[in-house]
Amino acid sequence: MENRIEFKNITKYFPGVKALDNISFTANGGEVLALMGENGAGKSTLLKILNGDYQQTSGEYLVNGQPCHFNSPAEVAAGIGVIYQERQIMLQLTVGENIYLGRLPTGALGKIKTKELHEKAQKIIDDFGLNIKSTDKVKDLSIAYQQMVEIMKAYSRENLKMIAFDEPTASLSDAEIDSLFHIIHKLKDEGKVVIYVSHRMAEIRQIADRVAIFKDGCYVGDSRVDEITDAQLIQKMVGRDLGDIFSSLDKTKTIGDVVLEARDVESPFLKKTSFSVCAGEVLGFSGLVGAGRTELVRAITGADPMTGGEVFLDGKPFKCHSPHDAIVRGVVMVPEDRKLQGIIPRLSVGDNITIGSLDRLTGFLGHINSKLAREIAENGKAVQHQNAESGKSNCGVVRRQPAEGNCRTVAGKQAACPDSRRADQGHRHRRESGIL
Repeated sequence: MENRIEFKNITKYFPGVKALDNISFTANGGEVLALMGENGAGKSTLLKILNGDYQQTSGEYLVNGQPCHFNSPAEVAAGIGVIYQERQIMLQLTVGENIYLGRLPTGALGKIKTKELHEKAQKIIDDFGLNIKSTDKVKDLSIAYQQMVEIMKAYSRENLKMIAFDEPTASLSDAEIDSLFHIIHKLKDEGKVVIYVSHRMAEIRQIADRVAIFKDGCYVGDSRVDEITDAQLIQKMVGRDLGDIFSSLDKTKTIGDVVLEARDVESPFLKKTSFSVCAGEVLGFSGLVGAGRTELVRAITGADPMTGGEVFLDGKPFKCHSPHDAIVRGVVMVPEDRKLQGIIPRLSVGDNITIGSLDRLTGFLGHINSKLAREIAENGKAVQHQNAESGKSNCGVVRRQPAEGNCRTVAGKQAACPDSRRADQGHRHRRESGIL
């Protein structure tokens, strides 16, 4: 019997927000189905319902014709595996222990059968063609191999029927992506249902057979990948033609003076690098994973020590010993790892946005002016709209695995949040120049 998952009229409400609106479609075994849509379209929310992280408000999903409902990931026992963008592994345990975590083979007295465990795990590793050992500690593996461990963990489940990948290539190199795609092809050839979430058009063309399109929590439709153009895909995702996306932007007519200049900047992780950016200009850094893009920005903003070179801000020497030094002078960084470095998950969206402005919000005795904090946070209305788990900026809690795009939005609003220490004319000038 061919594996198949059917979604029927799935609707999901969060306080004040309808995250999914009557979603119905089918994913078939032996094909790779890509889910595409803008941030907040509902793709990750649907996967979390499938994995038991969330429960749908109404509707149902069927696995091979049988209705399923899971109140938590621990209840998932229908051959379903979801690989999130954030690692769901125990770094201090071995590869084998992670693969069979929760299902470790034990003896009569509950003692783990270590030899049997590693023999079973090594067989899966060899089937995947990976050059690692079951006894290796996961903390010693690369990000790509850690992701492979998660895939093998799902693969090891008895009677695996479906596996879903949520933005799996975000931190992988080209060679690592090729390895991942090899595994996905293996799963597809075995008749598994493979769901793949990504924003990268080239990857979708390379790996997917069919694409399902989401917009604002609604299912727009699906198409064979070879029967739809990139422009048509984008039009369905955003609701307008590709040529219209940038038409409303207030493009800079003239480029101003140099605002930030780096000359031969070096760090323990970066070789000599130079660049300059002018007022009214957006400068992009591109390159493969490990090329030094993030390391350059970290060195300039004081997150990493700068061991050589010079940086000038508005023509004056600019050297930071910490990110706080950079913030005081009006230069902020939205970090690559938003969840680890950009937000505090247990605080609300509003608290995260204003956390860099506490000097402005606290009185003589250190009490926070809640009304002023709420007014500042409410300026970020896009955050309220995109974070389906909040509804309001002062009550939403970030901790429940928000979508990566929502974390990026919160971190970005936090970086752009005004602070009395940075409210001088020079800071406003630099913010208009896009130094964030």
